[in-house]
Amino acid sequence: MTTADFTTVTETWGLPASPEQLAMQYFRYRMAADLSANRDVLEIGCGSGMGLPYLGARAHMVVGGDYTTGLLREARAQLPATDLVRMDAQHLPFGDRSLDVVLMLEMIYYVADQDAAFAECRRVLRPGGSLMVCVPNPDRPDFNPSPFSTHYPSAAGLASLLERHGFEASVFGAFPVEAASSRDRVLAPIRHFAVRYHLIPSSMHAKALVKRVLYGRLPALGAVHEGMGTYSAPSELDVARGPHRGFKNLYAVGTVSSKVAPG
Repeated sequence: MTTADFTTVTETWGLPASPEQLAMQYFRYRMAADLSANRDVLEIGCGSGMGLPYLGARAHMVVGGDYTTGLLREARAQLPATDLVRMDAQHLPFGDRSLDVVLMLEMIYYVADQDAAFAECRRVLRPGGSLMVCVPNPDRPDFNPSPFSTHYPSAAGLASLLERHGFEASVFGAFPVEAASSRDRVLAPIRHFAVRYHLIPSSMHAKALVKRVLYGRLPALGAVHEGMGTYSAPSELDVARGPHRGFKNLYAVGTVSSKVAPG
């Protein structure tokens, strides 16, 4: 992986967040928690650890891992009893078939060799295990890539990554692109202009300042908890009929066959 400091592009404790940002954070961890009940779970790219207590309340065991030392330091300060490990997604410090669930939530697009990361996930998962990946949809209108990103897989790209590493793949979409309110309809042309002319701030703190101007006083990011957002099942996508432009986010789940051992 690159030596970039991912702190600037990662959600951290106390950072102001828009209602949609909070809803998306809750959605991905709720979906992950449904996979994690009573299982041994690893979150790769856990950042400052805001989702780990929520997962830990449901899982048998949870470990959080991240590449950026500063983010792990913040996670340890906030969650002193949580198991945290510095790791590279391309070289996981776990034995073969030692975990039931691996999560890569909003992070795979920072990994230089995504095939290596998926192969490592396959290696550490037990038969019947699950890998969940979520990414912003690169086919959505006005998509804006993050600094330090390497590649954003599409719905078909996620399915291909999973399948060539031995997973049975399902890909879903959530958060429809259609404007949900009059405010969204007013802001949409502004966002389009900002994306086209590269005017969107690159750091989370700078984005938070812009959101404060647009939305007024905002709640602060903290531990994921029930009630911080709504949840309904995401829409399963037929990847062969893409590109899928109608959803803001993509969620992929790969399952290891319970009958076949890793190769």
